[in-house]
Amino acid sequence: MKASWQHALGDRRLLVSGFGRWGGGIYDLTDGEPEALDNIPTSGLALGGGRLWRALRAPGEQTAACELLSYDDQGVRSYERLDTIRDPHDICWHDDALLVTSSWDGIVWRTEPGRPPTVVWRGGTVPDSWHVNSLVAVDGRLHVCAFGRFDRHKAWRAGDGDGDRDGAATEGFVHDVERGVDVLSDLAHPHHPRRVGDRWLLCESTRGTLTECDATGRVVRRVGVDRFSRGLAVVGPWAIVGGNAHREDDDDRAEVVVVDLDSFTVVGRVRMPCLEVYDILPVPPELARAVAVGFGANPARAVEQHRGDGREPGRHSAPETARVHLVTAATAATLATAGELLDREAAGRCKVQATLPTGPLRSGGACTLTVTVVNDSPLALASVPPHPVRVGARWIRSDDRNLFRRGPLSALPRLLHADDRVEVEVLLVAPDEPGRYELRLALHQTGRGWFGRRTSGEVVVEAAAEPVNPVEPESAPVEGQPLGSVMRP
Repeated sequence: MKASWQHALGDRRLLVSGFGRWGGGIYDLTDGEPEALDNIPTSGLALGGGRLWRALRAPGEQTAACELLSYDDQGVRSYERLDTIRDPHDICWHDDALLVTSSWDGIVWRTEPGRPPTVVWRGGTVPDSWHVNSLVAVDGRLHVCAFGRFDRHKAWRAGDGDGDRDGAATEGFVHDVERGVDVLSDLAHPHHPRRVGDRWLLCESTRGTLTECDATGRVVRRVGVDRFSRGLAVVGPWAIVGGNAHREDDDDRAEVVVVDLDSFTVVGRVRMPCLEVYDILPVPPELARAVAVGFGANPARAVEQHRGDGREPGRHSAPETARVHLVTAATAATLATAGELLDREAAGRCKVQATLPTGPLRSGGACTLTVTVVNDSPLALASVPPHPVRVGARWIRSDDRNLFRRGPLSALPRLLHADDRVEVEVLLVAPDEPGRYELRLALHQTGRGWFGRRTSGEVVVEAAAEPVNPVEPESAPVEGQPLGSVMRP
């Protein structure tokens, strides 16, 4: 028995972008039902440069600016507004840059941070005459997809130009930009071409099909999805195809259709909350999680949003009409739990790893030590109130176990997700009195105290050759230590 498409995904997550007159967003379809990660209408998705990229979608695209979001494994990494790009559709990472199609201008744009977009390719001179849409890189060469080479505005609409027996224009093509040739032609409003071995798969939108072509461009098979087909991902022996809602039916919704590529038959359908699907993309799990985190990559700010919602009106800094929510309520609530006291089991599954100094340290001197915090618990850790998690050191005198000194506590540099690790720069301030000490590095949470598995060992502290002005750990970071990294316990 053939394994399911979810099995073929492995540990990846399947994301679907959507929009429509009722809105849209990004949905995680991995478990077979759409889970909305946010409600920001979106068209193209792409992986590249270690990030997930996303083109936002809004009504009136021919006059609206192009907006791009990128995500790393912690959440939103960048937002960029590109005023010269109108009607953005698809995006593709190619030649170390993000490319964007503008269907209104018929242009493929190259975008780079801090630089104006540049034209890579152009089709047609009349606005939206060719309807340039999808992009794909095959064997290192960029391919662009369009509805046809027309000289009139929106002449590609069904019934215009040369049509097939269903009345749909069939002048669509897929063009190899580097070689300057069409690799596929005579297609009905093509979207999302994908090369799989020696075959092509793509959506013929107005036919409502997933279409397979051989290497010469000859159509081999078609299977109907009974909708305007758009959005395609190939997952092992399965094709995951998007289909838009029927516009004449107000109660209809978009669907995602599963096609068995061996039999070329539809074997499953998933109803979506939005009206239109644009893109479908398998991504690493940490990038799917990053979309859910979004602008909550700074957990302290997300927690403040969550707690601010619960304050009485007299303690709001702004009226409701002026308040901005950058993080979904569900994400803010989840991140707020990182500021609560850890239970015993979760605390016991956290640890600190470090290589301790091997040579003697000067009394009263200071240095920084890189330690690794490992979170093997099912909960996220963060240095957020009211019970922040931080890292610090304790010095225990070997000849007097009752004499010890606690060093400054260092904040975690970011939200530490479950089954994750992060490096932290910890400030070590050697005791004023020379001697042998047991140095313990461990996690600390306000209200709980020291917890988890620590790293410890003997360190020798020698008398300073000259008087040393002790570093005040509460306020004076040493050279090279970022301001704000030393936090008052």
